[in-house]
Amino acid sequence: MLKSLFVSSIVVLLALTGCSTTASLPTHATPQGDDRYLVDPRTGYPPADTDTDRRMEAAWRFYLQGNYTEARRRIADLRTRTPDYAPAALLAAAIDLREGRADAARGAINGLADQHPAYTAARVYQAEVALAAGNTRRAWEIYRSIAAQPNAPPTVATRLTMAENRLFEELFAAARTADDIASIPLLREALTINPAAVEARLLLVNRLIGRAQYEEARRIIQPIVSSPDGERDDVQEALAEIEAGRGRYQEAIKRYEILARRSPQSRYSQRLEQIKEQWTLANLPQQYRSALESQAITRSDLAVLIYWKLSSVRFAQNLPTPPIAIDIADVAGRDEIIRAIQIGLFDVDPVTRRVSPFRPINAAALARHSARLLQLRGAPCARAVPLDLVFESCGVADPSAGLDPETPVTGRAAAKVIDDIDHVLQR
Repeated sequence: MLKSLFVSSIVVLLALTGCSTTASLPTHATPQGDDRYLVDPRTGYPPADTDTDRRMEAAWRFYLQGNYTEARRRIADLRTRTPDYAPAALLAAAIDLREGRADAARGAINGLADQHPAYTAARVYQAEVALAAGNTRRAWEIYRSIAAQPNAPPTVATRLTMAENRLFEELFAAARTADDIASIPLLREALTINPAAVEARLLLVNRLIGRAQYEEARRIIQPIVSSPDGERDDVQEALAEIEAGRGRYQEAIKRYEILARRSPQSRYSQRLEQIKEQWTLANLPQQYRSALESQAITRSDLAVLIYWKLSSVRFAQNLPTPPIAIDIADVAGRDEIIRAIQIGLFDVDPVTRRVSPFRPINAAALARHSARLLQLRGAPCARAVPLDLVFESCGVADPSAGLDPETPVTGRAAAKVIDDIDHVLQR
């Protein structure tokens, strides 16, 4: 009997000693940090038998406690017993991820997700690996697909929102530093993620305006117009630019007039004048637009510019009947040349009966005709003043100053001189 009791004691002692080498099962810990997004590896996987589930629960608890050594030992035992049990492999990959072996973790997790497409936990871990690698778009796509499934884990909605916000900020930041062509698709995608983002929407509108895509810009800006932000200056400015781009100059002018009144010293006043000029230009005949954009104007071009820019010439009264010029019948600016002849600016050769409408205007000719025009239209500062002193007397810059007399004259340069003359005549 004593011998039997001794043997029993030894057995109990050995058992106790053996138990001391195995860590006791910890209580279930609440995941912390990014671990709270790594759902239980069994999520979405078919239920296992009781013994396998018990062993998996132990490994999972050790993982949550941060005891990766014991968790790995439990996983190894579990995988020896049930080699095809995916949650054990997934938890091993999670430990790799937490211990900095990202490449190994990524390969294992992606393999499990590909092998088990409906395995929710593998997809969640796949998204987390993508986030850790900075692939926000991939993580967002995965989380969005998981969120669409019934009974998705509660953390998925939170993580999806975070991924959406991060992806939006990445797209918006990239768009702000990209050129118009590259930024437009980035901003379009950003707005599919966050349609309520006013600044991104307005940036897209302005980039579309820069590409003359006015119809799309008008459609994109409409949600802002219908919101409390609709009266913001930058929104009204964008609307004005859209209207101007679509040829609706009067609407654009009205918007810029309001903006200019709000901020008299701002760029709005200058832009208002530019759009007024565009409106005027759009309503002028083709020969005016051609003359204005010419890089080397002719007498015909100069006559057209003078006629349409100087109301004192266009509406001149009691003019004599002009002599007939035989070389202007098919000239686009025929009527304007006739008016230049009537006011005495151009002469018709008494022998050949020609006015030479296609003769180039050089710097010297422009200066001569401009000074003469001030005298002919009765500028007080030009009365009884020698032609070569008219500019100085009237405070007008000599367009030939510093130039070779034979230098060709652009339409824009001639228009500037005519504007200066108009200011003198309206004093």
